[in-house]
Amino acid sequence: MNCIPGLFLVSVPNERCELFGNFSAARMDGWGTDSMTQTCGRFKFVFAFFFFPLRSLLGRIGLRYDISGIASAYYQSEFDGTPAADKAVILPHCLIGDKCKSRFSKEDGVLCVNCKQCRCGEIQTLCREQGLQFYISPSANFTKRLVQRKGIRAAIGAACELEIEKGIRSTPITLRGVRLKKQKVIPQAIQTDRCDCLDNDIDWERLRRMILRGAPGV
Repeated sequence: MNCIPGLFLVSVPNERCELFGNFSAARMDGWGTDSMTQTCGRFKFVFAFFFFPLRSLLGRIGLRYDISGIASAYYQSEFDGTPAADKAVILPHCLIGDKCKSRFSKEDGVLCVNCKQCRCGEIQTLCREQGLQFYISPSANFTKRLVQRKGIRAAIGAACELEIEKGIRSTPITLRGVRLKKQKVIPQAIQTDRCDCLDNDIDWERLRRMILRGAPGV
């Protein structure tokens, strides 16, 4: 939600119970002040994650949904309201070119040198212009440590369908964001074109729009 690789996520039955508990509390707290759109968004969010383990069965009867899109839509307002300096774009290493001249840092991951072998350099430049942090991560676990180390409060991340599924089984998510130990992170997700760790792609123009939409912050 790499989903930031690995941020976009929730899972086990106990966590799903917690999700419903948080949903009920949030719904009661906001009743009479939240718009109908916000309430419907909460319902979609909760049920999308609750029924995610049954996606194969639901697919057989023609019921399919974009879980990353539903979650991103739910979190969008809070993401957009987060100060730009506290946001990051974290891309998976599968998007870099096969002749990439970047090097690896234990602290910051893959360091883009804007060699023009892929569009990561373009996104890095845009992030700098808009005041966002930018990283390329080698793995989901690295991303989780990176987010905590850098104090990132909100992040745009890319991941393939397989990584999203693995992430949903490994990290708690609530109505208030993804929980990494004691830290909350607000995610926005974009899915890669395919499950390929060496030569992947995303909708780069959509990514640019997501960055520009959320860049001003507060």
